[in-house]
Amino acid sequence: MRGKTRRVKTTDQRVKYITDHVKTGRKSAKVHAFASMGLTDYCGDKWCVAPRDWLGEVAHLADHIKQNVRYTLDTFGIDVYRTPQRTLDLAMGDCDDMTSLAGAMLEAVGYPVKIKVVQTQGFDDFHHIYILAGIPPQGPQRWIAVDPTQDLSCGWEPPNIVRAKVYPVIT
Repeated sequence: MRGKTRRVKTTDQRVKYITDHVKTGRKSAKVHAFASMGLTDYCGDKWCVAPRDWLGEVAHLADHIKQNVRYTLDTFGIDVYRTPQRTLDLAMGDCDDMTSLAGAMLEAVGYPVKIKVVQTQGFDDFHHIYILAGIPPQGPQRWIAVDPTQDLSCGWEPPNIVRAKVYPVIT
């Protein structure tokens, strides 16, 4: 299957492309079904994550991505931006693909999100991207890092950040 080729030169252009994927992906039946599978598990006679356990839901959705979508690098020499649906179809993607998917899933179940790009020590420019989820979803009091590319808990962010930029995902 051949995808569309677009030239992106700046970080702002890259994030705009990913933001567009989040906005369209949050309406996708495939994304809603995947989010539903992540939140509707029973543990005994109760939900594994109680309704309105905002942090628990966000963490459970991030874990659901980690368990079902493998982190892989982009095609050699090409920066690929997959839609959340395509990432689910392939069950693999890099940080921008997982950011699109995580953002779409979280928005599909009611969470506002922002996108964060970072440059860490030793890199010349922004090189990593992930989601910030608003908790509680109505009138967020804090923004939690959600990075399904890392086998670490929600809230983890890369060490030695020398520069960061946060982008709202405006509806």
